[in-house]
Amino acid sequence: MTTLIITVLALTFSGLWFWKKGLALLAEKNASKELEKKLFPKGKEEKDAIMESLTKITKGKYNHDLLLDYFLKIKGLQVVNMYDPVNFWTRRFLMSPTKLKLNYFEQVKFYESFLNYPNTSTRVMTTTTEDNTYITSESNGGFFKERRLA
Repeated sequence: MTTLIITVLALTFSGLWFWKKGLALLAEKNASKELEKKLFPKGKEEKDAIMESLTKITKGKYNHDLLLDYFLKIKGLQVVNMYDPVNFWTRRFLMSPTKLKLNYFEQVKFYESFLNYPNTSTRVMTTTTEDNTYITSESNGGFFKERRLA
């Protein structure tokens, strides 16, 4: 009788662990590959430039895995249309919270830097006015827009 109770408890706890952690790990593994294809169409050099700029924004406080998770979730939610048929793993990954919690100033820098991110990789926008100047940043390979106040 006690072995039956122990077996049921072990199965229950392992099922709960799999539901909480196991599905999240599977979703991260499967969805990150798909999102990387969409967000980094130019490949590894584009990804490295983004990671370098995120490291500069956070002043090297976080490792690349945490920064990549944050970038994929935030930009993935903007790029992937959730109303079209979306892969189960991608939906689950995008709906989970980020592992990284940036402070307010880091979030503002992130949104300024990556406001129009996949669209600006195909075009260069240079507008000069007295108020704002939009340029393609040379330091990060020209993959996204940098905003400078005049």
